[in-house]
Amino acid sequence: MGERWNGEVLRTTAGAVLEGRPPVPRMPGERVVGCLREAGREATFADLAAQEVGLVQDADLASGLELVATVASALERARVRMACEAAARGLHTEQGMSLADWLALRCPDLARPVLHDLVRVAQAGQEAVHEPLIDGLLTRGMPLARAARLHRALTRVRGALGPEGYGSAVELLADAGCNPVFEDADVGKIVTQLVRVCLPEKDHEERARAKRELRDVHESSLADGSVRRIIWTFGDDADYEAVRAILRSPLAAPASREEVEATGEEDRRTPGQRRYDALLTVVRRGVAGTEGQPTTAKATLLVTMDLQTLQRSLAEAGGELPGCGATVEGASVSAESIRRLACEADIIPMVLGGASEVLDQGRSKRLVTPGQRIRLAVRDGGCTIPGCTVPATWCDAHHIVAWANGGRSDLDNYALLCERHHTWVHQRGLTATVLEDCVMWHLR
Repeated sequence: MGERWNGEVLRTTAGAVLEGRPPVPRMPGERVVGCLREAGREATFADLAAQEVGLVQDADLASGLELVATVASALERARVRMACEAAARGLHTEQGMSLADWLALRCPDLARPVLHDLVRVAQAGQEAVHEPLIDGLLTRGMPLARAARLHRALTRVRGALGPEGYGSAVELLADAGCNPVFEDADVGKIVTQLVRVCLPEKDHEERARAKRELRDVHESSLADGSVRRIIWTFGDDADYEAVRAILRSPLAAPASREEVEATGEEDRRTPGQRRYDALLTVVRRGVAGTEGQPTTAKATLLVTMDLQTLQRSLAEAGGELPGCGATVEGASVSAESIRRLACEADIIPMVLGGASEVLDQGRSKRLVTPGQRIRLAVRDGGCTIPGCTVPATWCDAHHIVAWANGGRSDLDNYALLCERHHTWVHQRGLTATVLEDCVMWHLR
C-alpha cells in the first residue's frame, strides 16, 4: 500500500482482457508527441552539457557532431511524415489557410526556402506516382532539399511525358537522388539532361524568350553615394556561363606562393574582391582597348588634370598631396587611376599648365601597337611579376618609365602586367630592367 500511482493509464477493452491481450500503454499520437517531447528534453540537456565543450576530447567532439547530424536527420524525416499526413487530411483547409502558411505557423524555425521545400514534398506525397521520391526521402537518406529539387524538375517535364513515362522518370530521379556516389552537382547534371531531352523544343524556346525578357542592368546605389551597386540579371544561360567563367579564371585566382615570396606581400583580397577585379579587367579590356583590341568610340574618356599632379607618383607624394582629374561631365577620376590608364587605355589626358592652359593632347603615339603587343606576349608570356599566372591576353602594357615623364612607347620600356599588379606597381612607384627575353622587377 506504500506505492503511489504514477499517473500512467493503461487503455484496454473487455475483449482484449478476455482474449488475454496486453493493454496498450499509449496511443500512437501520445507516442509521437511523447517521444518528441523526450527528444526535446534530451536536446536541452545536450545543449547544457555542450557548454563545457572546451573540456571534451577530440574524439568525443567528432562523435558529437556526427550524432547531431543523425538526430537532425531523424527529426527532419519525422517532420516530413507529419507534414505529408497533415496535407492528406487537409488540416490547413479547415482553418482557411494555405499549406505553406499552416506549416509556417507550426515550423517557425524553418527558413523560407526550406519551408517551401517541405510544402512541395508534402504536396507531392499526395500522388501515388511520387511514392519512390517520398520513400527515398524517408527511408533511403535523400535530403529534403534534393527531393524538392527533383520534384521541380519532374514538374517541368510532366506535360511532355505520358503517365508511364512520367512514372519512369520519377523512379530514375529517385534512384539518382538516393545514390551516395552522386553529389549535388551530379544530380544537377542529371536533372538538366532530363529537361533537355524531355522538354519540347518549343518549350525550350519559350523559356529562353521568357528568360531573355528578364535581362536587366540597373543601378542600386545608396542615395548618399557611399555605396555604388549595379544589379545584373542575366537573360541567357550562355551569358551567365561566360561571366561565370571569368569569375573562375586565373584572373580571379589568389596570389601563388611564388608570387608572395617574390613580392613580400600577402594577397589579402577576399574571394569577392578577386572576382570583382577579374570582371573589371575584362570589362576594361573590352571597352577601353587600344587599336587592334575590341573598342568603341564611346570608350574614349576625356580627362583633365594639371601636369604636376600627373608627373608625380603616389609613392613620391606619400598619398597626402591633393590631385584628381575630371571628366567632361564633371565626374572625379583619381590621379593614380589616370596614371595607370595612361599606359594603355584610350583616354585623352588634357594636361593643363598654369591658368588651365592646355599643354598636351597627345594619345596615339603613347599606346602600344598590335604588333608590339604580339612581341610582348612572346617575350613576357604573361604578367611579369614573379609567380603571377595571368596570361598575356589579359595583361596591360605598362610603361616602365611613365609616359607623362617622357617614357618612350618602345618594347624596352614596356612590361606586361595584370590589372592587379599594374595598380600595385603604380602605387609603389616600382621600376624594372628589361632584358632581351624577360623583365626583372626591382621589388626589394
